[in-house]
Amino acid sequence: MMWRPIEQGPLVIGRNPECDLCIPDDRLSPVQCVLRRNGDAVEIQNHHPDGTQVGNETVLESMPLANGDSLALGPVTAKVCFVADQGDGGGTKTLAPSAAVVEGEMFLTAPETHPGKRWSLRSREIKVGSDLTNDLTLDDEFVSSFHARFSIEDGRCIVRDLGSRNGVFVAGQKIKEGEVPVGAQVTLGQTVLVVTGRNQPLSVPDAGSSQKLIGSSVALDRVRKVIRRIAAAEAPVLITGETGTGKEVVARLLAELSPRATRPFVALNCGSLSRNLIESELFGHERGAFTGAINRKIGAFEAAHAGTLFLDEIGELPLELQPQLLRVLETGEIRRVGSTSAFECDVRVIAATNRKLEQEVANGAFREDLFHRLHVLMVELPALAERKGDVRELATFFAEQFAPDGQTVSIGAGALAVLEAHMWPGNVRELRNVIQRAVLLRNGDTLEAADITFTPSTLATRVQTQSVVSGRTLQEIERDAIVAELRRHQGNKKEAAAALGVSRSTIHRKIEDYRIDIEG
Repeated sequence: MMWRPIEQGPLVIGRNPECDLCIPDDRLSPVQCVLRRNGDAVEIQNHHPDGTQVGNETVLESMPLANGDSLALGPVTAKVCFVADQGDGGGTKTLAPSAAVVEGEMFLTAPETHPGKRWSLRSREIKVGSDLTNDLTLDDEFVSSFHARFSIEDGRCIVRDLGSRNGVFVAGQKIKEGEVPVGAQVTLGQTVLVVTGRNQPLSVPDAGSSQKLIGSSVALDRVRKVIRRIAAAEAPVLITGETGTGKEVVARLLAELSPRATRPFVALNCGSLSRNLIESELFGHERGAFTGAINRKIGAFEAAHAGTLFLDEIGELPLELQPQLLRVLETGEIRRVGSTSAFECDVRVIAATNRKLEQEVANGAFREDLFHRLHVLMVELPALAERKGDVRELATFFAEQFAPDGQTVSIGAGALAVLEAHMWPGNVRELRNVIQRAVLLRNGDTLEAADITFTPSTLATRVQTQSVVSGRTLQEIERDAIVAELRRHQGNKKEAAAALGVSRSTIHRKIEDYRIDIEG
């Protein structure tokens, strides 16, 4: 069982190792399809010449997905699962599609107040509240006498608010009734409950957050200490690090450990939107503001009011829009596209980038005043190559995560030796995909060295994957990939060319074509 949430960014599925969900099967295209959140809906965009099967229909271009839709992805059948959220408007919001249906027994746990205990949801509903007649009694002054009820319906855990004073929050979203994904936090008053599968741990990691930073290296401990020091602050945060190091996980940790933990968390990938849409996505638009604007749209800032806005790939924000973002950060006011009036919006901004913004400022590609406005607090994430001691813990975690429900997949000594010897240019994301592939294709319940395979990440695969989700040109994507490898190898062209799967003559030519400053 796997749970892959979709927030504001795309979820790329295919056999290409750069995909968010890599399924190593020849029946899939390198990029099979892309799932995107569009307001309260989720849309699939097909990229396979023969289409992607959704239920009994073959999708050749794109279509909206409904709750319960099944996707045929080679050896994997994915199910779309909507999580209800009674927002300010009282409607239902799509929080995430799941990559698999949860099967087998599920349990309700209270890891902070009842450590080591769990209540089975198999054959009965569980009532939770402060009254002693509840199935689970909570000693919490902010919990109502009869606060919530958990039950299993069609193989899924459903929680209902029983008219509580302070509400029910699933993964930070307030709901009246909705599904609880396995592993998600449910907050009642000051108490955190977690729905788990049979093989999942009974504790909440990282100081009560549902997000996990796996590893015990000195480098990762430094990151944890920084997160705990700055989480409660209101100032903007800039998260830096190579692609695949876990910048969104850190952003969610900061939000969940902050005073805004129960308020909205909205993620927007600045690199995945076309230039003509990003202003509307950030600030919203009025009806008739431009061709195709048939209704008013709420932008990311407005959707995150009183909560946290995560701007991923902030270095991709077009230069012409940077003054508008700077103005919002300085005044706290936004103006929808097509509107003449501004209104206040209370948002904490967390931004992330894999670029060296100082160099972007020097090159005139990023505003210096915006850089300093975002760079108030900073979290720098180490590459996996700098925390090789965490590979074992991460691999074990992913093996447990991807193991079929009710089964245990362990990692043999030979497999661990192969994993620990690898350099991990794709960082934690690459390790996750390698373990996922190994679990899918394994020969037994223990992963051996022969089960560990590395699909080479090349310049072509990176451009291929990024081109379907990015508003940048192919040349911009290619240039960024080359610059990233040159940085990784301290300007060594031979090593960068090898990492990108191209010849030395090709890397020399492209450096010249793109006018890449090796010294910079």
